[in-house]
Amino acid sequence: MKKALIALLSSMLLVSGIHVNGAAANTKAVKEPFAGKVNGDALTFAYTDKTGKHLLAFDLKSSDRPKRFSKVICSPGKVRNVKYVKYQREGKKSNQRNVASNITQDEGAWFNIVNGNFKENESCLLVEKDAFQGHTFVSYKPVEKGKFSEKTLEKIEEFKKRKVVKQGLIAEISPGVQIGLVEFERRGKNALASIVMTTPNALVFEDFPATYDEVSTWRVDDQGEINPGMFHVLFVTKSKTGYTIGLEWMGFEGNNLSVLQQNGNAFYNIKESGRYMAPL
Repeated sequence: MKKALIALLSSMLLVSGIHVNGAAANTKAVKEPFAGKVNGDALTFAYTDKTGKHLLAFDLKSSDRPKRFSKVICSPGKVRNVKYVKYQREGKKSNQRNVASNITQDEGAWFNIVNGNFKENESCLLVEKDAFQGHTFVSYKPVEKGKFSEKTLEKIEEFKKRKVVKQGLIAEISPGVQIGLVEFERRGKNALASIVMTTPNALVFEDFPATYDEVSTWRVDDQGEINPGMFHVLFVTKSKTGYTIGLEWMGFEGNNLSVLQQNGNAFYNIKESGRYMAPL
């Protein structure tokens, strides 16, 4: 797994604004506490096998007390119970990919989904019983071709003092609450894209600064492009402090996974990881 982790990080870090722990946003996000902040240690990512009935938590070690995780959240925000089964060491035949075809050889903690199943090879979030206490899981609709309104774009440009050149929606919670991606005009080689959530009272940003390169800007082999189709919302919650979202960012060599919690006009990355899934 160490080789896989190194390869995954190399696919995410580049020489751009993406910082060392793999999150593509505010470098202070993980460090700064705030009222109502979810405990990132009570969360861990996993993926499903071919049947969708079992999960492997690939970041967990046997010393991490895997039994404490009792629930799983998968898109579109479905919460189900899980039961810890065993801890698995990396197999001799492992190709070091965090994918369903390699799941019996991948290192991590096995869980069974108690009630039902999910899709094959799906990314999910395992949580402790009270990890999201005070939060309400809200329904949302994935959006493939929608766009922010002109009025919303004007507010985004005014807030960032930068013109938007590309944009598109990722998910819609209600007519006034949307999640999308915007790409701003480059300033020399200075590139910037942001995940934006619109609410009736605020705009909330997760910024992805980068140095433009025609081969790899935000992610390895992205050809200098970023678009809403690369992103997938796992869940959305609402609490007194605002919204929290689970986000998957798909790339050529792997998928970046993060839990982002609103604090004012910024999202704070409270948990992050990545699945190494490079083609063989």
